[in-house]
Amino acid sequence: MCLTVANDLRSIVIEETMKTFRAGHNPPPAFFYCSRNPAEPTRSNPEAILASLVRQLSSFQPGDPLLSPSVEFFKKKEAQGFASGPPRIGETRELIIELVEHYPLTLIIIDAFDECDPEKKADLLEELETILRESSSLVKILISSRDDQDIIPHLKHYPNLEISSDRNGDDIACFVREETKKLIRKKKLLKYSQARKEMEELIVGEIVQGAAGM
Repeated sequence: MCLTVANDLRSIVIEETMKTFRAGHNPPPAFFYCSRNPAEPTRSNPEAILASLVRQLSSFQPGDPLLSPSVEFFKKKEAQGFASGPPRIGETRELIIELVEHYPLTLIIIDAFDECDPEKKADLLEELETILRESSSLVKILISSRDDQDIIPHLKHYPNLEISSDRNGDDIACFVREETKKLIRKKKLLKYSQARKEMEELIVGEIVQGAAGM
């Protein structure tokens, strides 16, 4: 199963899955935040993205022993003197497929997929689809992304939840209005204003307009 959503839902989804994990109902999610930032090149690199997922799936939770597929993989690399360098994307994909067999359910969340290296996005999507097809245990992958013509054709057959400014403008306005009123009540905003109501409406209007649905 693969689901694409807008970035706005990412924090809610991760928070909810972590709650179910802490309650003992599900394993923890494996997640990655993409970013096309020259200062952090690995944040947009598919090899690094899959490697991060491997690290998270290699033990049931932080501090636990490594699962056997990861132990065997790195023993093999060590025996070769790490001559082949860092794990290649196909190797990490195969390792993920082996690791998810140890879980009744695996939830993978990738945020801001459109920030992935544009030359390699298609490769990463193909690897994720292979994980979905070939895993013997249940795998769910949730991707958040802005509209991206490189991504849409690959994911058009999967469930998709779209959020646009014309659909969530009322929700944003409600949120901004409530937060503004809260700051006014706490005397953190418009403390000395002589036209508080007018200024409140101006603040709400400017923020909602500037948010542009985000």
